[in-house]
Amino acid sequence: MYMRKRMFGVVGHPIEHSLSPEMHNSVFRAMGLDYEYSAFDVYPEKLGAFIRRCAEENFIGLNVTIPYKISVIEYLDKIRKEARLINAVNTIKFGHRTAVGFNTDGIGCVEALRDVGEDVRGRKILILGSGGAARAITFQLVLEGSQLIITNRTYERALELKKEIKEKLNKNVEVTKFSNDEIKNYIENVDILINTTPVGMFPKTRSTPISPDLLNKDIVVMDIVYNPVETKLIREAKKVGCKTIDGVGMFVHQGAESLRIWLDIEPPIDLMRKTVLNKLK
Repeated sequence: MYMRKRMFGVVGHPIEHSLSPEMHNSVFRAMGLDYEYSAFDVYPEKLGAFIRRCAEENFIGLNVTIPYKISVIEYLDKIRKEARLINAVNTIKFGHRTAVGFNTDGIGCVEALRDVGEDVRGRKILILGSGGAARAITFQLVLEGSQLIITNRTYERALELKKEIKEKLNKNVEVTKFSNDEIKNYIENVDILINTTPVGMFPKTRSTPISPDLLNKDIVVMDIVYNPVETKLIREAKKVGCKTIDGVGMFVHQGAESLRIWLDIEPPIDLMRKTVLNKLK
């Protein structure tokens, strides 16, 4: 009797840009797992029906990307604590006709830092941006014991995030306005800078979120943008002598955490990174 492969995938709209299928399928091949990972471009009005069909059919898990990380929640049976804190889901696990939501973005960022020997506990970290990725990263870093400063072009959004962290975790973070003069007052005491904004992403690769003149060699600079792998911010930080971390690390580690949730395996991180880098060449 023919048995269909157990399925995984990523759902979004549009989705043709996703590198997740290549990355996850490389893991399945290397580990001899008879699974298949595909990209699904689903229109907003069909998202609920798609999630229900996945729960009823041969799916083990899904990743969720833009624009559905929030709207998908109403179609899930449960969401885990880390996803509830930030009100966003990027990973779904199916079982017994149920769908459970998780969020691996925050842990993906922290593991990318640890990968290069950077522990975040007690470190002073400047977060550029307060959008969806920033929320996941910020909550995870607070839980890990980091001291945070958040800056955003819309100052009110940074203040809202500060308030939410206080209400949900009873922790304090600092906020500052998004200007070179304001950031200059804080950056001398910062250990790590993380850009969570899309500034510098393809095709607008000549932009940086802040002036490179603000950087000094003692700051670790991380950019979660992974296309291009070396953003202008990363390039300028290298010139100053900063230790740098590109966005591929976070992308790989959030995917690896999804695999742990779905299959309880230890994924081959080096292979996943190599696959993504080859695709980005």
